[in-house]
Amino acid sequence: MEVVGEKGLARTTLADVADRAGVSVGLVQRYFRSKAQLLRFGVEHMYHRAEQRLEEVSDGPEPPASVRDWFDRACETLLPLDDERVRELTVWLEFLPAALADPEMLRMHRDTTRTLVDALAGALELAAREGEIPPDRDPRAEALALVACVDGLTLHHLVTAGPFTAEAVRTALTAHLDRLFSAPGSPRTR
Repeated sequence: MEVVGEKGLARTTLADVADRAGVSVGLVQRYFRSKAQLLRFGVEHMYHRAEQRLEEVSDGPEPPASVRDWFDRACETLLPLDDERVRELTVWLEFLPAALADPEMLRMHRDTTRTLVDALAGALELAAREGEIPPDRDPRAEALALVACVDGLTLHHLVTAGPFTAEAVRTALTAHLDRLFSAPGSPRTR
């Protein structure tokens, strides 16, 4: 993850990975026959870590006070706002074009995205039942829009920088969620 994040996939060799890990190239090749296998492994790890972070929001020591609170915390865990997530999401940016040429990587990306959208849509259905969002909102469409928003903020924070500081990204996410959770009587509008 570190090497691909620093050098990019095209310039990373298995020898670079072996050197960083302090092992022989042969040992790396024993587990990864190609950079594609290595990248798949790294992205699977990244997706697993994102899933763990989302579970920690729900099951952590301080449970969310509302569905909106869960969304605030969960969506922030998906943004590159610390060194670990910057590294992971930089690798994710390398992974996306590679996924277009690799059916297994493409399947992995689509399955993970579908799982995320399903989870967000389910949480939005709960928010509608709890009166936190207007009942006429389409949970699936809103989940898709939220994933696109988070992905766009991630991309611009990592690549564009400038106005897309960590604080600006948090503010933009909050603005999006404020619009989504604008039901009369919801926690943010009381």
